[in-house]
Amino acid sequence: MERASTAYCALIRTFNSERTVSATLASLAAQTCPPAHHIFVDSGSTDSTLRLLPPGSILHRYQGPAFNYAEAINQGLQYVDTDYVLIISSHTMLSDKHAVSFAMRLLADDQSIGAAYFSNEPSQTTKYTLIDSRNFNGFNGMWNTCALIRTSLLRKRSFRPEVFSAEDQEWASWLFEKERKCVARISGAGMEYNNPIPYSLRKRLNEHIAVAMFVRPEMLRWRYIARVAYRAIRPVSTFRERRFNAHLAAALIGCRLPALRPRAQHSQSARRF
Repeated sequence: MERASTAYCALIRTFNSERTVSATLASLAAQTCPPAHHIFVDSGSTDSTLRLLPPGSILHRYQGPAFNYAEAINQGLQYVDTDYVLIISSHTMLSDKHAVSFAMRLLADDQSIGAAYFSNEPSQTTKYTLIDSRNFNGFNGMWNTCALIRTSLLRKRSFRPEVFSAEDQEWASWLFEKERKCVARISGAGMEYNNPIPYSLRKRLNEHIAVAMFVRPEMLRWRYIARVAYRAIRPVSTFRERRFNAHLAAALIGCRLPALRPRAQHSQSARRF
């Protein structure tokens, strides 16, 4: 049977996801446009995650000496045989059953849109904003937590494993600059991110340093670092924000100074979850 041109598969990376993956799968099954099939890249789950996978799923066990999120997604892409792929976290669900259909229509109707991702911003209606090189700030380009992408573009240029965090932002930057395409940022589609592991200071720092190194080199200039350092001491900021900016300023300086550079290379294990 010839597959429909609007078919998509769900690509899900798992690691001890038994507490959340069932909700993720249920939300996909409830979509008016459910996935043609599921592809799982598991990086060594020791709980009951693998027993929760739907019958007929493709299971790929991550291969490599050390876990790398971009590489995990790339390994799963080898099994994709549909025109679109939905990269979705095992901690994410879409409560609006029309969410994927909305994104599919955007991509089908406008060839200039290379991908669409769901944000968890509240909205009374489902709406979208187009992101391109003109309004891309290094952090709003795409979000692999839940993103529908044209497979042909990922075949043309997959995620770079050397980008230790924010690989989705780096890929979006390529999409904007080299392919001259845009990304639709969708809000109000019932996207919920329920990662039981708190968003840590280390993970946030990793994302900012990766963006500075691979997407926005101006973040490594002294003028930008000075602004970050000021935010670390201004009294109107919360202690948590001052602490983050203090660490970020030190890490950015470390990236500029070769003698300190190894200290700014954060472990990839922060992306394990």
